[in-house]
Parts: sequence; structure tokens; C-alpha cells
Amino acid sequence: MPEREPTDICGREGLPQLRLKGACRLRVLLVIPVAFLMLFFSAGISAASKVSFSSGQALNDPISASLDLVLRTPTTTWRSPLIEVYRWDVFPHVLVIDTADFQIQDRMFTRLAYFVEKKGYRGRLMTNAQLAGRHGWNAHDYGPDGLAAFFNAASAQAFSLNPEETALEALSLREGILVAAGNEVAAGNGGVIALSRSSSDIERKYLLTHESFHGIFFSSPDYRQFCFDLWDSLPSGERDFYTSFLDGLGYDGGDRFLAVNEFQAYLMQQPLSYARSYFQRFFALFAEQGASTNQLADDLLETAKRLDVYLQRTFEIKAGQTIHPTAQGGQGG
Repeated sequence: MPEREPTDICGREGLPQLRLKGACRLRVLLVIPVAFLMLFFSAGISAASKVSFSSGQALNDPISASLDLVLRTPTTTWRSPLIEVYRWDVFPHVLVIDTADFQIQDRMFTRLAYFVEKKGYRGRLMTNAQLAGRHGWNAHDYGPDGLAAFFNAASAQAFSLNPEETALEALSLREGILVAAGNEVAAGNGGVIALSRSSSDIERKYLLTHESFHGIFFSSPDYRQFCFDLWDSLPSGERDFYTSFLDGLGYDGGDRFLAVNEFQAYLMQQPLSYARSYFQRFFALFAEQGASTNQLADDLLETAKRLDVYLQRTFEIKAGQTIHPTAQGGQGG
């Protein structure tokens, strides 16, 4: 039987089932801004790129830039027509890779997405033939451990990678995200986040805000530990909700590192003033099934506040506000 992509939240194989505090099983359509963008705007993918990386082609050294400048820089000023690489000025160990379209992004990151994050596929290297017609995410994030595991597996299996993937490995080694360890690579510091010009301007802003909190998670061991400690302090029902939520989106919610990383990013991707309405988009559907969601909504908001307090105190960053206007750069691409 041919392999099928994991069920996504628009229900190609039926709507996903999410547990609420272990009390009920619900079939719901999650209409969530970033989750929606990550999964469904692939319908707008343009025709296949006429150009791609050649074997041995290298990515340019990163340009230091604010996230606002990444969004506003015209593609006409890029050093390559395919891709531009930035270093986040606030967290210099975090690289931002902006691609001309989804096809270039997919050749660089879709295999990684399945290997590192996708439920039912984690730890498995898929060939280009197996990936044909699949679109990983509309934006990506990978830390040193996931990158090291991926590239070491490819090396051990003599697995053929795309030129874009080998260029990513070389860039990660140059930048210290990966470090050489004999015939393998080991985890270094920082991480990579990525987005594409195939997304609209408003989509890119939502997506980059979400991904930026992954960048902080990868870049700051103290923040990462705070997130793990907070996760462990949550009632089991709240953790069950998050893992079910992630499973419904196609992530492997059972992976602790992935679950905690996504948990903090989804909570922090919007200002706290929007958090309740954000969650109400799907809590109303829970209520239709007779589940009580008021307390859960309060719990989620309280958890988001705790993350926000830490980020403000430590980095002067508020929830949903990592992108700030700058006086530099152009007016869009």
C-alpha cells in the first residue's frame, strides 16, 4: 500500500481527534492563524523553480539584520536570486534563511521536517521520490541536535542529499551550529529558522514571529530550561491538551523536546491581549461537545503570562513582538 502523508487538521483522512484533560475525545477543525499558515497555504505554491543549487554550491555568509529588515528587504538586492541568509541581530547564533519560493525551501528543509518533527516519520530519511508532492511546512526551525542527528544519519547510511541540504550543513558548520566530531558532526550553538517569499507579506510576519521564538529557545539554554521546568509543572491535563494539539497538526507530540519547543512558540506567537481570542477559536468547538473549557482557557493564559514575564525580564521581549520597525532596508520584495 502506498505511503500516505499523516492526517492534517483539514481532515484529508478525517478530522483529528484531540483530548481535553483526558475527559473526552473531540473531532475538531482548528482554525489557528500560524497553525493554519503552516499547513494550508501550500496550495499557493508556484510552478517548480527553473533554477536550483548546483552540487558544491555554498550559501553566502549571513548578513546581520533585524527581523523587520528580513521581511522588508527586496529580493532584487539579494546576493543570490534563490536565497538570502541573515543573522538575527538580537540573537546572533540564530540564522534566518529566506528562500525565493517553496520549491527551494522544500529541497532544503522538507526531508528535515519529516526526520525531526513529523509524526510517524521521525528518525527516518525519505528519498526525493517518497517526498514527491509533499510540502513539509511553510516555515521551519531546527536546532543543533536535530541537525546533527539528521546529517549523521545521512552520512551513516550513505544517503544522497540535495545540494541545498549539503549547503545547509556546510553553513551550520561554518557558523558553529554544528561542530566537526571525527567522521560525524555534533551539536553546537544556536539554530536555523526559515521562511519563503511564496508566502504573502502578512503570512510571513505571522510565520516569522512564531519561528523567532523557536530561535530564542535554541539560542538560550536558560530560557530553554525555564520552558522545560514550566512544562513539567503543568497539570497533566494541560500537557495532554498540548500534545494532542500538536499531534493534530502533524507533529510528533510525544517527543518531549519538540513538544516543549512548540508549546512555548504557539503560546508566545501573539500578544497576550490576543491570547484568549486565539484559543477561543477552537475552545468553542470543544464546548459544543459538552466539555468545559473555561478553566483550560484560564490555565493557558496564565502559562503564557509566565513565559512572557520571563522573556520581558531576561530579553526585554514581549509575547508576539519580536519584529520591530527599523529605519534600514527597502520596502518589500
